[in-house]
Amino acid sequence: MLEANKALILKWIDAWTANDLDLLDEIFARDYTVNGALVGADGVKQAVQFLHSVLSGVTAQLHEIVAEEDKVVIRWTIGGRHTGDFMGIPPTGKELELAGINIYQILDNKIVANHEQTNVSEVIQKLMANDTTDG
Repeated sequence: MLEANKALILKWIDAWTANDLDLLDEIFARDYTVNGALVGADGVKQAVQFLHSVLSGVTAQLHEIVAEEDKVVIRWTIGGRHTGDFMGIPPTGKELELAGINIYQILDNKIVANHEQTNVSEVIQKLMANDTTDG
């Protein structure tokens, strides 16, 4: 079960970076939640589409994956060039990295819940910085 749960999360990460929306109905439960809020597979599709509208050349690094019982925890980094409007900030062309830790719950080979923490405020600060360097 643990290896199957890890494989499901790896499938999700691959679908996320490849913008493979069709695969998401297989991966996520209809009543999937994020930090307690109902999102469903349609909400995941919207988030993936948003990510790919904001960043070009999306890449993902999975730094750690740990499974225990019905949970899988990952530490990850998503990167890309800021080429679309992000929370009211027009494209800057800067290379960005969004990092986070997610705790997924899996039931009947579907992701049913996710508790996540990301560095989105740090990303917004970088986008709003006046310098034009990519560092």
